[in-house]
Amino acid sequence: MLAAFALNLLPTRFAALAMIVGAFVLFALEAKFVSHGVLTIGGIVLLTLGALMLVDAPIPEMRVHLLTALAVSIPFGFITAFLMSIALKARRNKVVTGAQGLVGELGIAQSALAPQGKIFVHGELWDAVSSTNLPAGASVVVRSVEGLQLRVDPVTVPQTAQTPAHAS
Repeated sequence: MLAAFALNLLPTRFAALAMIVGAFVLFALEAKFVSHGVLTIGGIVLLTLGALMLVDAPIPEMRVHLLTALAVSIPFGFITAFLMSIALKARRNKVVTGAQGLVGELGIAQSALAPQGKIFVHGELWDAVSSTNLPAGASVVVRSVEGLQLRVDPVTVPQTAQTPAHAS
């Protein structure tokens, strides 16, 4: 409310205000689209130009100084880009909570699975059902979650090709 009142007192250029709003739009679009920083740089340029042209005063002392505009827009743009990159990385991460977070995790059979038993996965003891009988201590992988019971399969270790020993 105070900003609207102040903008009425100052000789404000509304095109410059639109440039500042456009800068914020570019910053937001950087989070949605992969532009490798092009939208952020465009937002910094728009924010700087919008700040410089915002006040059309008859005397130079009433205008926004170039160093002030740069000192505000450049750090703001880089901080925004940094925070957006953190948000994008968090959005791309695998789900680690709930039933979706257990699927694909490795666990250890705490009791023999014949075919039911207990396994230790994600720091918790779970009831589990296996398609084959497994001894205690066997490594298992979680395939699905059905209520409070996990469906597991034994972990198969891929066989590596062994090279024959050199004959001397």
